[in-house]
Amino acid sequence: MRFTYNPAPRGGGLSDALQVIYVKVAELSGGLQFPLEVFGRVALRDSVDYNHNIIFERERDNFQKLTYENPYLALTGPVRAVMIYSPVIFEATLYVKGATRSNDKELSLLATSLVLPSPRDSCLIERSYRSRLSTLDLMLAHLTDSVEATIRVRVTSGSWPDGFCCRFVASTDSIGQSVVLLKATTDDQIPLTGDEVNLARKVVSVESGGNLEVLGSISNDHVAYTDIKNFKPLIMGTSSKNLNLRCCTLEVTIYWSCLV
Repeated sequence: MRFTYNPAPRGGGLSDALQVIYVKVAELSGGLQFPLEVFGRVALRDSVDYNHNIIFERERDNFQKLTYENPYLALTGPVRAVMIYSPVIFEATLYVKGATRSNDKELSLLATSLVLPSPRDSCLIERSYRSRLSTLDLMLAHLTDSVEATIRVRVTSGSWPDGFCCRFVASTDSIGQSVVLLKATTDDQIPLTGDEVNLARKVVSVESGGNLEVLGSISNDHVAYTDIKNFKPLIMGTSSKNLNLRCCTLEVTIYWSCLV
């Protein structure tokens, strides 16, 4: 949102961007087997500032339980678009929680430069990186001539229903894969702050000539309500539309920002 309201210095504009679709833990060794109680950090670095752009971070007491059926990390980033005009570094420092700290094991310790193609059009990229006790499978999207979209969802009428699970996803029409913004089961407490839904992931990249689709869905054992809204990208400014989920109306606001 750096340039949603204020013009970027020296112009700014469109840029190729990297989007992480998922990070999957695969090919365990060294006696490890699912389920795993995983904690640590996964981050990207680009040459905008070389800082960690964190996409997963959990403390030991707030581990994520990975299973054979669901070996995907619950991603929470990036906090800004990841730009591709020089090598992007992928870093993982992940551990498996043991009975005591001394029994914790290193799941994945790596830092590698992502070797990416230079496509004319947006495309999906799959990469696998081996460390001592596991392999991390990545699905990435290389999005050409993109802008940054920060997504905000809030309840504007009605009330959030009890006993419902929810799912919010965002997708662009060129790559055919969705970014999960929030997924909560009926056992989870829906993350609300006042009337705002606290999305786990808020920032996605969108091709300037493409289309951003935001889907919201709530369901229980008996009914499911879904609505979808489409947004045309802007260089700066905001766009708002409403998702109608029967028991409540949610306003989706996109904060557009160019890349520098």
